[in-house]
Amino acid sequence: MLLSEVRARPGYSLLVGAGLLVSAVVAGIHLENAVTGYLMDLSVFRDAGWAFLHHTPLYTEGFHTSSGFRFIYPPFAAFLFAPLPLLNATLMQVLWTAGLIGLVWWVLKVSLEHMDVRRANLVATAGLGVALWLEPIRSNFLFGQINILLMALVVADVLGVIPQRFRGVGIALAAAIKVTPAAFGVLFLLRRDMPSAARAFGAFLAVAGFAYWLRPESSVYFWTTEAWATDRAGDQDFFRNQALSGLLARLGVEGHAYTAAWLAGVALVVLGALWAAHRFTRSGEHVVALGVIALATLLAAPIAVTHHWAYSVLLVAVALAPRYRSWWPVLLPAALVFLVGPNYLLEDTSTHGWVESAIQQTLGNAQCVTGLVVLVAAAVAARSRRPGTVPAPAGARAAQLQNAPART
Repeated sequence: MLLSEVRARPGYSLLVGAGLLVSAVVAGIHLENAVTGYLMDLSVFRDAGWAFLHHTPLYTEGFHTSSGFRFIYPPFAAFLFAPLPLLNATLMQVLWTAGLIGLVWWVLKVSLEHMDVRRANLVATAGLGVALWLEPIRSNFLFGQINILLMALVVADVLGVIPQRFRGVGIALAAAIKVTPAAFGVLFLLRRDMPSAARAFGAFLAVAGFAYWLRPESSVYFWTTEAWATDRAGDQDFFRNQALSGLLARLGVEGHAYTAAWLAGVALVVLGALWAAHRFTRSGEHVVALGVIALATLLAAPIAVTHHWAYSVLLVAVALAPRYRSWWPVLLPAALVFLVGPNYLLEDTSTHGWVESAIQQTLGNAQCVTGLVVLVAAAVAARSRRPGTVPAPAGARAAQLQNAPART
């Protein structure tokens, strides 16, 4: 039974109550980890903020690191991280974690509202526990990553939360922090919303220019060297890399064969996703279009470790929307795979026979394979989409998107 159905349905209160309890427990687990654990990536961000404040190198050997890891984000991100060194480490981790919990809830709420789910606030709260326990989301909390914030900026932009006259700025800010969200600008092009696309491009240049004014040498180094080092986040065969590159590398594909297979796979994924997203955009299903582009961006990336897959939250949102109940045979198994996150099975592949190795590879690569299956299923569903074919009442909602005021 769907949480969004009327309260009078049998079991509704029990289902909501169970969801609220799970949400409270899972949120508590993440907050407890923030108090007692060590958020490694957040520590790197804190180091970058310290380097920014003290005018020391961000990318070279002179980078002051307390974690032993390098900073690989644009200089603008270091500017945003400048307040972090001013906070007590535990307080910083708790505030960061609480903020991420709030953002996951907000992404759920906005997505549900856009799909006209009734009582979206309550549904989002009851479904929050499942979203927070998705392995990509758990990884974001475990490491203190920033991908949930970037996702929220993208969602605010493409789902009409940001007012029309400023639309594009959210994607620009996200791209100025971590580059890859720039791919979501294609959604404006698919809508033929050229003003928003132009604003996104212009705002990105403005923010990058601001960062250059603050840290010229670091900016030049990042955009000419660091940004092009596709292996800076790890090797392709790293078990957490669930992009196509990781799947191919772990299957032992090498050399020219690897390059040819990867390029062919990326081309198919990107072209198929663009076609499907275009169809969903025309029918007004912008949450699904966003999810399709997110899948393509992750699968086609040179490397996409699991905490990059924060957009798996949209699986939960779409599964909770009544109009997509017919998609449950795909959505629910996909959500289960992302809840389990079996990539950890690939961490040690040195002591298994061929049967065990085959099982290990099959399960360990399940998140990548599931992403491909969901993308293919979305493309199949997109074949039937025409302007105005979206299940009611989304058509009226979609018609308002271009001029939607900011939500309060």
